[in-house]
Amino acid sequence: MSDADPNAHTQAPSKLPERPRVLILANHSKQHVPQALRGFEPWLDERAEVVAEVDTAKMTRDFVKTLPAADLALVLGGDGTFLSQARATIDLDVPLLGINFGKLGFLAEFTIDSVKTHWDAVIGGRCRTSERVVLDVKVYPAGSPEWGDNDEPMPEPVFHAVAMNDAVVTSGPPYRMVEIELAIEPKLSHTSATRFAGDGVIISTPSGSTAYNMAAGGPIVSPGVDALTVTPICPQSLAFRPIVLNANYELWLAMHAVNAGTTLVIDGQESFHLQAGQQILVTRHTHTVRLIHNPDYSYWTMLAQKMHWAARPRRD
Repeated sequence: MSDADPNAHTQAPSKLPERPRVLILANHSKQHVPQALRGFEPWLDERAEVVAEVDTAKMTRDFVKTLPAADLALVLGGDGTFLSQARATIDLDVPLLGINFGKLGFLAEFTIDSVKTHWDAVIGGRCRTSERVVLDVKVYPAGSPEWGDNDEPMPEPVFHAVAMNDAVVTSGPPYRMVEIELAIEPKLSHTSATRFAGDGVIISTPSGSTAYNMAAGGPIVSPGVDALTVTPICPQSLAFRPIVLNANYELWLAMHAVNAGTTLVIDGQESFHLQAGQQILVTRHTHTVRLIHNPDYSYWTMLAQKMHWAARPRRD
């Protein structure tokens, strides 16, 4: 498919078994989730084999290894819940269907009623699906070989995470500017791309391009584009503009000057305090996140209706 194709991010889904094995991931801290789940499960039990029902608070990548095999995961919560469960289940290679109990519902597109309405389409392979790029993020200790020099072995990372939306370096208290050196494919260029000062930087996937990246002035990138974006946060330069890169590139960030509170933040949910001299490696994860989409929407109608993309000013 061409990146110019407005439906390029969608896939032709495969059919699920007539009675699929379903994993329920429910955010019980959301006010209406437990009650809604009690009403939904009898209906679902008639149409699927529920292999496990797990409170999302328990879900980690290690815990996931103990779960039975499933054909489909239903995620009950908001977009934040969906992000956390996408990271936790990344190694399962199971499609996710989000049922929204939050505010926006940009990733969690369904309601329980719409799941019931479109159930036959979901299991029949007639709902659009998409495969989303995921970031693999590692932090290496100070003194590690620069840009992962192939001639020297790299030590074990001091932090390792995956991100569906973004990996953000934020200056933190006392909120002085930090200095970061950015290298793009340094094993080919044998040098860094730039060194800059500012309040941090956002490395975003297309899925995350409508989140912090957009708020910071970065571009909206269609999920069908195989790319990452690098968006500086308040750089001390008029010339440092956001850039869009091939998703297969290696990105390195070397922390030259930091604050006591300088932090690496993953999807706005996980964090790691950074120190001067550390290097961050951001690459494409070997797995993707597979989403099942609500037939009532397209990406573009979601963007217009829920993010108010290109909306004209209101006249009071």
